[in-house]
Amino acid sequence: MTPSDNLLTISAIGKPSGNVPLELFKAIRERGGEIDDCRISQIGDRLAANMLVSGNWSTLGRLETAMPGVAEKLGLTIRMERSEPRPTMPEFRPYGAEVIAPQDPNLLVNILEFYQHQEVRVVEISSQRYQSSYTGAGMMTIQMVLHVPVNHHPQALRESFMDLCDDLNADGLLDPIKT
Repeated sequence: MTPSDNLLTISAIGKPSGNVPLELFKAIRERGGEIDDCRISQIGDRLAANMLVSGNWSTLGRLETAMPGVAEKLGLTIRMERSEPRPTMPEFRPYGAEVIAPQDPNLLVNILEFYQHQEVRVVEISSQRYQSSYTGAGMMTIQMVLHVPVNHHPQALRESFMDLCDDLNADGLLDPIKT
C-alpha cells in the first residue's frame, strides 16, 4: 500500500460453491485492486470473507460498481465501505490468548468482561465448539488477539488470566505475539 492508495472494505457471505475465494480475488485483481488484509472462513454452511482492498480512487470506483454483479454471480451477499488505514497504537503490545474449556454459553462473555476490566482491547476472536474425540465431552476453543497497554505488568496480567481460567475450569495461554 502506498500513501496515495485508498482503501475499501469488502464483506461477503454466502454458500460456498466453486472456488469463491479465487473468483473474488480475480475480480479484485482484474480491476486493479490489491488485497492488503483478508480473512475467509466457513461459518456453519456459509463462507464469510472480509477483505481490505487498496487502489487509487478509480480502481475502487470500478470495484464498487462491479462487485454487486460479481456477488450475484457467486451467490453472495456483499457489503462495501471506504476505509482508512489501521491506526498505529504504540501504547499497546500485541498478545495472543487461547482458552480450551468445557462448553459453557457464558465462556466468551466471562473472558471478554475480564479483558474489559483489565483495559485490554480484544481485536480478533475465533471460537469453535466441538466434541472431544477422546471422551465425547462438549468442548470449546477460543483464540484471541489482544492489545495490552504497555503500562500493564505482563506477569500480573498473565497471573490474573490464569486465575480466571482456573475459575472457569479452563486451560489458557497468554503470550506476546512476536511480529
